Amino acid sequence: MRVGDLINAERADYRRSSAPAHQDTMGDLHLRVTHMPMDAGAFDTEWLTVRGIEKPAGQPEQPEAVFVIRRSVLLDPESATPRGPLW
Repeated sequence: MRVGDLINAERADYRRSSAPAHQDTMGDLHLRVTHMPMDAGAFDTEWLTVRGIEKPAGQPEQPEAVFVIRRSVLLDPESATPRGPLW
């Protein structure tokens, strides 16, 4: 995973870091990565923190934000949700 890559994640596979862990209104995430930590591969953890710009379906891009995403989604993007919106 690199800066500029697109992530599609189901709602169980990500969290916005500034919001509570339980978010009923969250949908699938379509995110363009703007910052990936340099040590992202150094730790064997289930969750990684990335920054990016979200593009909700049918809505304009959102401001850059921090997200916590399951490592498995970042490593295997094809098994994630169906293709997101066009950028």
